[in-house]
Amino acid sequence: MGGMLEVAADPGRWHHFVGVLLVIGLAVLQARVGRAGAFWQICWALPGTLLHELSHLVVAVVTGGRPTGFSIIPRRDGPGRWVLGSVTISNPGPVSAFPSALAPLSLNVVAYYLYLGWSGWFPADLWHTMLMYVAIYVFSYSSIPSGQDLKVAVSSPAGVLLYGGAVGFCWWRWVF
Repeated sequence: MGGMLEVAADPGRWHHFVGVLLVIGLAVLQARVGRAGAFWQICWALPGTLLHELSHLVVAVVTGGRPTGFSIIPRRDGPGRWVLGSVTISNPGPVSAFPSALAPLSLNVVAYYLYLGWSGWFPADLWHTMLMYVAIYVFSYSSIPSGQDLKVAVSSPAGVLLYGGAVGFCWWRWVF
């Protein structure tokens, strides 16, 4: 019983509890927004689409993929199907295809650092804590690679071997 009173007396814990409830509410809302129609679904997805596509663009530039196209303007791709955004790269070689395609996964790292640094940047009140949870939610749901992203990632077996080998080597050095 004392534990419950401690949580109720500590505003920081209460704020995080409300933040978790907010994330649950956002996930439920996201699952249902499609029923309201394509327009609302596109509006809901726009911030995440921007983050997702920007991550592709930045990593393509850094790895020498030479991006030639960037769009967050939704377009139809058949009946009832939409493409919300895209990045086109002109040099999808072994060094650039794999990391450019899986770049949105790096948004989870950004979400983690937002979580770590938030209390140093903003006051620890309820409003700012809820805003932190919304930001982390948007970055996290934006990080999910699409089917097309996964196809591009494995399109260069040399790239998969290169990056898989690098990760394997780092893991081996860390463990042993």
